[in-house]
Amino acid sequence: HIVARYLSGDIAAFYQGSLLMNIIKIHGFDLCSIGLTECPEGSGYEEIVFIDKAKRYYKKCIVYQDKLVGAILIGDKNEFLEFKELIANKTELSDKRLQLLRSGKKAEPVLGKLVCSCNNVGAENICQKIKSGCTGLKELSAATGAGTGCGSCRPEVKRILEEYLEANLLEKAV
Repeated sequence: HIVARYLSGDIAAFYQGSLLMNIIKIHGFDLCSIGLTECPEGSGYEEIVFIDKAKRYYKKCIVYQDKLVGAILIGDKNEFLEFKELIANKTELSDKRLQLLRSGKKAEPVLGKLVCSCNNVGAENICQKIKSGCTGLKELSAATGAGTGCGSCRPEVKRILEEYLEANLLEKAV
C-alpha cells in the first residue's frame, strides 16, 4: 500500500512499522510478547507486573503516556487479543489501567478440534460464530480471535467458513 502511494507520487508516504509479536507454544506452557518488552531508557515509561507463582503466571505491561505499548504474558494468554488491540489502536487506558492484568475473564472453552492455538479457538467455536451471523472472514476472525495471532491458521478458518456456508446453501436448496 505504501509503495503504491509512493510510486504514484505521494513522496510523503512512509512505512510506519509493524506491531511486533512473538508467540512460543510449548505443551502446557505459553509465552507471548507484543510490542515493547522492556522499558527504553528515559522517563515516562512504566512497568506493571503481575506474578502468580502458584499458577505459574507472569504478566508484564509497559505503559507510556497512558497507552499500552508492550506486554509479556507467560503461562496465561487470555489477554493477548485485548492487549494487541489496545497497542495497535493506541487506546488511552484511563480507568482501564487499573484492570490491565486483572481481567478475571474466563477464557471461552475450546470446542471441537483446536484450530487456533494462539487464541485457543476450536472448530466448533468458529461454527457457533458463523451460525450467529459472522459470515465474513475478517468479521469471524475478530469475533473468535482465530487467525489474529501468528496467522498460520487463517487458511483453516477460511476453509471452515466456506464449508459451513456451502453446506448451509445446499441445505436451503433441498
